[in-house]
Amino acid sequence: MRHQILAAALLGTLPLAAQQGDRKEHTKMDPVVPESEVPPSPVLSVADALKSFQIAPGFVIEPVVAEPLVEKPVCLDFDAAGRMWVCEMRGYMPDIDGKGENVPEGRISVLEDTDGDGKADKKTVFLDKVLLPRAVAVFDDGILFLDENRLCWAKRDGLKMVGQPEVIDSKFNGGGNVEHKPNGLMPNLDNWLYLAKSDKRIRRVNGKWEIEPTSFRGQWGIARDDWGRLYHNHNSAFMFGESLAPNLLQGNAAVKMKYNDTEGLGNNRTWPIRVTPGVNRAYLSKANGYGEQTLDPKTHKLINCTAAAGLTVYRGTNLPKDWYGMGFSTESSVNLVKAIKIAEKDGKLSGSHPFGEKEFLASTDERFRPVNVYTAPDGSLYLLDMYHGIIQHKTYQTSYLREQHLSRGLDKPGFGHGRIYRIRSTSGKLEPQVDISSLKGLDLVKMLMHANSWHRETAQRVMVDRKDAELVPLLAKLAANGSPVARVHAFWTLEGMGALKSEHLIPALKDKDAKVQASALWACTRLDAAELSKLESGLVAIKPAAPEVAPYLARVLGSLGTAKSLDALAALLKDEPKARFIREAAVSGLHGHEAEFVKLADPKDKGLMAWLDQGAKNASAKGPVGPALKGEQLASFNRGKALFAGEAVCFSCHGPDGSGVVGLGPPLDNSEWVTGKPDVLIKIMLHGMTGPVTVAGVDYAPTADMPSLGMNPMFTDQKLADIATYVRNEWSNKAPAVTESTVKKVRDDNKDRGGKPWTAGELK
Repeated sequence: MRHQILAAALLGTLPLAAQQGDRKEHTKMDPVVPESEVPPSPVLSVADALKSFQIAPGFVIEPVVAEPLVEKPVCLDFDAAGRMWVCEMRGYMPDIDGKGENVPEGRISVLEDTDGDGKADKKTVFLDKVLLPRAVAVFDDGILFLDENRLCWAKRDGLKMVGQPEVIDSKFNGGGNVEHKPNGLMPNLDNWLYLAKSDKRIRRVNGKWEIEPTSFRGQWGIARDDWGRLYHNHNSAFMFGESLAPNLLQGNAAVKMKYNDTEGLGNNRTWPIRVTPGVNRAYLSKANGYGEQTLDPKTHKLINCTAAAGLTVYRGTNLPKDWYGMGFSTESSVNLVKAIKIAEKDGKLSGSHPFGEKEFLASTDERFRPVNVYTAPDGSLYLLDMYHGIIQHKTYQTSYLREQHLSRGLDKPGFGHGRIYRIRSTSGKLEPQVDISSLKGLDLVKMLMHANSWHRETAQRVMVDRKDAELVPLLAKLAANGSPVARVHAFWTLEGMGALKSEHLIPALKDKDAKVQASALWACTRLDAAELSKLESGLVAIKPAAPEVAPYLARVLGSLGTAKSLDALAALLKDEPKARFIREAAVSGLHGHEAEFVKLADPKDKGLMAWLDQGAKNASAKGPVGPALKGEQLASFNRGKALFAGEAVCFSCHGPDGSGVVGLGPPLDNSEWVTGKPDVLIKIMLHGMTGPVTVAGVDYAPTADMPSLGMNPMFTDQKLADIATYVRNEWSNKAPAVTESTVKKVRDDNKDRGGKPWTAGELK
C-alpha cells in the first residue's frame, strides 16, 4: 500500500511532462498490478540468479563471467583465439535521471579463459573511458568500434593499443538518443560489416574504410545465416528475416523502387514467469480508461514484446542438430529469451515458436536484462546480461515507470554488475579451444569446412586479413568441391582477398543446389566487367535450380548488359513471371542499360516499364533529381533533413529513404498523406496518428501509434515546418514547402485536441 500511495502522490504533484516519455493524453497512470503480487527485486548473486531461471528441457545455463570482471556488457566479438572483446556500456542510466550519462565511463575489454574450464578468468582493458560503446569488430591489427557518436579505429599489438584511436567518422551515429543509434558491426559472408539502426555498411579494402548505402535495418542487434541473409528486429517485434542477400536490389541508384523482402518470423507474444509491472506503459489498461491492455489483466504479465534486443541465428555444434538455424531473440524488459523456429519455402522465410506458451529461457529476477546472444567458439550459445535495474532510457521513461523503479530500488546500484552466460545442451559436445590465427595453409582452409559457424567465419576473416596468395589454389579447389557451405565460404573468401576470378565460380554456377548457385550469382556482382564478361556464355544458358535463384540471375544478366544477356533476361522474366523480386532484381542490374531493355520488355508490364523509363531519364544524373527549392525554402529543407535524422528520429519508423519500416511506420515516399494538403500532414505531426492507414493503395497496420511531436515543446512551429518541407520534397516527393505560419494556424485551430492521435477516417 505504501508504494501505491507514493505513486499516487508522485503522479498527483508532478506534471506529466516531468518525464520525457510521458504523453499528454495519458492522464491516468495508476498501477495495474496489486502490490501484494509484486515481488521485491534485490540484487542477486550469480548463484541465486541461476536459481531464478527456467530453461527448456535438455539445456543448462551457467556463468562464463560476472562482475567484477565484466560490467553492463551489451555486445561482443570473438577474436581468432576465441577471446571475447566486450563493450561495457557502464555509463548507461547510472541513476533514475540518467545523470552523468555523458561522462565516458565505458570500456572495451578482453576476457579470456586461460585454463580451459569454460569460464573467463582474465580481463584486459583494451580501451577505457569510452562514451557508451555499442559495437566492436576485431581485426588482426586493430578493432573497429562505435561509441555514442563516432566510428573509430584503434590499432593493436596483441591486447595492447598502439597510439590513439583514429576517428573515421565523427558523426557516424547521427542524432537522436542512445536507443536509436547504429550498432552491430557484424561481419557477413560478403565481407561487409552490417549494422542495426543504420542504412550503411562498412568494409576495409587495402587498409582504407569504405562506407556505402544499404537497407535500413532494425533497432538493436543484427544476425545472419549461412547464406549471408540478414535478420533484425525492433523493440516490439522479435525477429525479421530477409529473403535475399543484402543490396541485391540496390544496384540502380537511378530508379526508386518499392519492395519488401523482409518477413516477420513468428508472433510477438511473450510468456514471462513473473508479473511484469515494470514496463514503460503497463498502465495502459481498460481499468485506467484506455482501449488497450499492455499487461494481461488476469496474469499481470506483458502480452507482446516491448523491448526486444539482440538476436542470433544459432549455427553451432553443441545444441541438437535440429536446432541448427534456430532463431533466438532477447527481451530485456521482461527477462526472457525467445526461441524462433525458422522455416523456408521457395526462398520465403517464416517462423514459429516451438514451446507454445512457454519461453526457451525466462527468469523471475527483474534485474536480469538479456541484451545480446551469440553462437560461441565452443558451439554453445553465449548470452549477455547487463544486469541493471533500469533498462528504459530516460528519453522514453514515463512517470509510471519511474515510480516502478524507485519503489523496488531498481535505480540502485548505478554501477558494478554484469554477467555473460553459456547456454548448452546437456547431451551435446563442446568444441575444444583453438587459436585460428596460429593456423596456416591447408589447416586454415580446412576450417571453412568446420561444422561450427564460428570456426568457418573466423577462418574467412583471418584469410581476408592476410591475403596470402599461396592459399588461392586451395580455396579454388574447395570452391569446386565440398559441402555447400564450405564452397560458398571458399569463393567469398577469395572475393575478400581480392583474388576472385570468373573461373572460381563456374562449378558453383552449374550446381543443382539452389543456395550454392544463388550465392555464386551474388558473387558475380563483385567481378569487374572484364571478368564478368568471361562468364557470358554460361550465364545466358543457366537454368535456375529453384525459383529463389531467379532474382540473382536476373541481377547478373542485367549487369552484364550484352545483347545476349539482355535477351536471356527478357526470356527469364517471361519464364519466371511469378518469381519473387525478379523484376526488381532485373532493374537493379540494368543501370545504364534501361533504354536498351525497354525494347525487349513486356509493354503490358506497366510497373517495369515505369522503372525502366525512370532509369533511362536519370541515368546521366545517376540518381533521382533533388529538391527544386531555393532560398529560405531550401534552407528549411536542409534543416528538416537534419531533424528527420536527428532530434525527431523520424527515420527510425519510416526509414532513411522514406520507404517505411515493417511493423513500425508506413512509407513517406510517394505518400498522399505527405504530398497532399499540408494541413493533413501538419495535423499528423502535431497530434500523431493511429493505424490502420492506406498509402498509395497499400494497407499498413503499425504496431504502435505515431507519437505527437506537437506535444513536445522542443518541436516549435518552425521545426515542424522544416520537417514537413523536407519530407514533401525528398525522394520522389515534390510538393510545395510548408511555412511556420501555416503550422501555427493548424496548431491554433486544433488546440483543443490535445495529444489524441488522428485516425485515417478523421483526416479524409
